Amino acid sequence: MTNSNEIARIDVNQLVAERYPNRKIPGFIVKLLKKIACQDQINALFASAPGKKNLNFIDASMDYLRVSCQVVGKENLPDTQRPLIFVYNHPQGGIEAICIAYVLGHVYDSKIKFFANEFLTVLTPLREMFLPIFKHRMQNRNNARVITDFYQTDHHLVTFPAGVTSHKKKGKVTDREWSKNFITAAIRYQRDVVPLYFDARNSDMFYRIENFRKRIGSPVNFEVALFAHEFFRQQGKTFPLFVGKPIPWETFDTSRSPKEWAAIVRDIAFGLPGRTTLTGQK
Repeated sequence: MTNSNEIARIDVNQLVAERYPNRKIPGFIVKLLKKIACQDQINALFASAPGKKNLNFIDASMDYLRVSCQVVGKENLPDTQRPLIFVYNHPQGGIEAICIAYVLGHVYDSKIKFFANEFLTVLTPLREMFLPIFKHRMQNRNNARVITDFYQTDHHLVTFPAGVTSHKKKGKVTDREWSKNFITAAIRYQRDVVPLYFDARNSDMFYRIENFRKRIGSPVNFEVALFAHEFFRQQGKTFPLFVGKPIPWETFDTSRSPKEWAAIVRDIAFGLPGRTTLTGQK
């Protein structure tokens, strides 16, 4: 049981040993991984909030990172007991999740959960806020029950339908195509959808590396290694978060396919900074 003085930590040595139990990884590679993963910076963040987790840890992280979130359209957040699905763009890789968790967590009494990649479960203070998505087929089957059970609760789902961080295209930072999964879930579980747009970006170096990887046709997204570095670059900033009006789940009728509806919601989210409304979207 976690006590009030316990400090969470990540240990790259341990993670590597668990991931590759039958391999001897050279020490210099592990040392490099520690630096790339910003192990010391992450553990310093953990040490600043001993024993805290979930929304309390989010609050402490906002203070430690000296970041703030300017919410535009906060009046659009529904005052309802019905669980919702919040969908947002994924421009940076981490800071948007912290800020959105802070805003929605305080509005909805901590009743929020994020879809997250399985590797994020190493972030112990936030583990209870995640619905982990596993890569392996068997793990997906085992995890399906957890997700199905979640939809029977009164917790709100927060998810980024692009599945990966935004890329830079023709000088603009934009999401890739949004998955239709949130549309099918909205219909199946009768949850209204609230579009969000978070205004942030990674460094030019991040996008240059990503574009280089695409040019050489590498299947390995090695720019992902920069996520932690990019995350800590955001310290001291204020980020705008735009909130759209809720879209009733009944909107997603058979006049369009779920994939087409997902694209429409994506356009709505990306139009929010221009004060685009939902009028006429159905």
